[in-house]
Amino acid sequence: MKSNHFLKFALSAVLVGTIVVSCESENNEEIDVIDTQVRAKLESLGFNTDNLTEDSLNGVDGFTVEGDIFLTRDQINEMAPASGVGTEHYRTNNIVGPDGRVVSVYMDAAFNSTMQAAFDDAINRYNSLNLDITFQRANSSGADIDILSQKLKRVRGGGVILGRSAGFPDANGDPATPIVLNSDIYNPRRGGIPADAATVIAHEIGHAIGFRHTDYDQREFSCGRAGNEGDAGVGAVYIPGTPTGPEAGSWMLACSNGTNRPFTSGDQTALTTVY
Repeated sequence: MKSNHFLKFALSAVLVGTIVVSCESENNEEIDVIDTQVRAKLESLGFNTDNLTEDSLNGVDGFTVEGDIFLTRDQINEMAPASGVGTEHYRTNNIVGPDGRVVSVYMDAAFNSTMQAAFDDAINRYNSLNLDITFQRANSSGADIDILSQKLKRVRGGGVILGRSAGFPDANGDPATPIVLNSDIYNPRRGGIPADAATVIAHEIGHAIGFRHTDYDQREFSCGRAGNEGDAGVGAVYIPGTPTGPEAGSWMLACSNGTNRPFTSGDQTALTTVY
């Protein structure tokens, strides 16, 4: 997930959400030398490659697309071309299962008490909806979803990445892991924690359990710049009963305005329909 232009402080497998602020990259050269075949394949999948960078996530090498999407070279090569686009609440082909599953989530102990409270808030937002999956805090890493602290690169023209998920659920019904939050923003040596901390955590968990950005086909709605993430080979399945256009305040918007955003009515419909 990213932070949009209105803010100046510093959302495994497939797509992820990130929050970014409007800052220039400190290393533009690495953006310009990306393998042309990788760039061409990503563009054929519907990705905007303006901010494409070589990157790593939890020790795995790959590429970051549109500021918040981490893909390995093998994943890019295995993806099918985009089959279409749409608007509002969408999920991937795979979701977490089976019904009644308890999903353990570990929040890195390196995060301070404010972030630990934001984490509890985030999982309580899900659990208060009485879904078919329940989220439970884990005491150590190796959980179904680990949330880790890591310094994340800046992207040219897209700003500072605040958080990144490792993708979407796999074919076995397991959620994606890990989630990484930018240590410069959410684990700073000095200064406060942004007001959107719980929303960023909930956003990245949303990706990990199968939710696409609500404005995935028109990122200008929340990011201020045009972009279409496409099907990307993981699916963009419309969730019945949700709005037919981008919903202001949704927890799954591609970019954040820095505010705390509890689930909207459309978000709640999407969650209770899928789970």
